[in-house]
Amino acid sequence: MNSSSRSRGSALVEMALVLPFMLLFIFATIDFGQLVQTRLVLTNVAREGGSIASRQSTLDAGVPTMLVSAAHPLALGGADGKVCVSRITCGTTAKSPNPVIATQLVQGGLGVASGVQAGAANLGLTPVMYNHLVYNATNGVADISEVTVVEIFYRYRPITPLPNFAAKLLSPNGAGMILSSRAVF
Repeated sequence: MNSSSRSRGSALVEMALVLPFMLLFIFATIDFGQLVQTRLVLTNVAREGGSIASRQSTLDAGVPTMLVSAAHPLALGGADGKVCVSRITCGTTAKSPNPVIATQLVQGGLGVASGVQAGAANLGLTPVMYNHLVYNATNGVADISEVTVVEIFYRYRPITPLPNFAAKLLSPNGAGMILSSRAVF
């Protein structure tokens, strides 16, 4: 056997040893980049949606529809996404001091519940935010009149076959990870 055929043989063995690690690194980089991009889209849609919805006097079905289309290429209106837009108004009298959910619009088929619910502690708001909405008998009004909450949910599924090889690494049940973003205005 001459030295050139030994050299080719050793190069082939080295490639066989290194290739799986290179593929693993490439797939992980692709999936991580896609995950970061998805997270940024969700955050931006929630912030912009909260800003726009908070400036409308009444919420209508056009708001969630607009947010779904703004999230392109993510399909928030389908089975893997959900948009919840909620308006919470302040307590108005000493007899009715607690804030209430005035409007809640939902679009999308993902089976995730909104954090803004009548049965949730503080309606799903932080205690500080909730207390600013409670009627203040001393002042005769609440500190703020209303807040608008936009919640975006999306099921992220990796685009490479990496999770098939590393089960439970990125998607514990094989159905993807639920990512969410929330903005309160």
